[in-house]
Amino acid sequence: MTRTETQTFVIEPLGPYSLEESANFIGAWHEAPAQGSATTGHLHLAFLTDEGWIPVGVCLTQSDSGTVHGEVYGNADVEAVERQVRRILSLDVDGRAWPEVGKRDRVVGMLQRRFPGFRPVNWSDAYEAAAWCVMSSRINMRQAQTIKDRMCRELGHEVEVHGHHLWTFPEPSRLIEIESYRGLFGRKVEYLNRLGRAALAGELNTEMLRALSREEALERLQRLYGIGEFGSQLIRLRALSAVDELPTREP
Repeated sequence: MTRTETQTFVIEPLGPYSLEESANFIGAWHEAPAQGSATTGHLHLAFLTDEGWIPVGVCLTQSDSGTVHGEVYGNADVEAVERQVRRILSLDVDGRAWPEVGKRDRVVGMLQRRFPGFRPVNWSDAYEAAAWCVMSSRINMRQAQTIKDRMCRELGHEVEVHGHHLWTFPEPSRLIEIESYRGLFGRKVEYLNRLGRAALAGELNTEMLRALSREEALERLQRLYGIGEFGSQLIRLRALSAVDELPTREP
């Protein structure tokens, strides 16, 4: 992917926030497949944009004052990328009252001290989260991550963030074309085909789903093949970035 020009944005977090804590979480659970490594103090993301499925890379740093600085790599609208980054890192949430919760609740306070400035890190969009639900069903996390990483490298887009190469998840049109895939058994390929078509039809538009009530969002998500109660709640909490909710179903 060729970078055409440098575009930048700035985010002023409302309340405590640590980019380092986000990077630690992503490194353990959510990191995009990559070749090389990010510069110390940088967080590099690679994802498809909400509108148009445009592959984009982002370099994020945080100043001593807490301000987050972003640099966009790719041909996407910088304001749209900023909105998506805010959602991914839960920086679209006003967290100024969060420290007071830790003062009232001993357990919350302990966690705040252990992970200072931590905020939930979300999937880049509902589409990728739904695909993860299908791929990870009835196998362990390591197996699922191996399949997803390979799929990103083989079917996704490569982006370069100042020398660091990362791969996005495949766009929906690529999922539709899959006839078989190593590691996916049962009806998983069929379900991914259907997810690709649903995404292209707008049924997995993240902002549209966020605008719905909890009940309506979960009901719509459960209409998707391969997505049940647990999957719909995972998508709502970890892609639609719902706040003040807890899951009621476990796998």
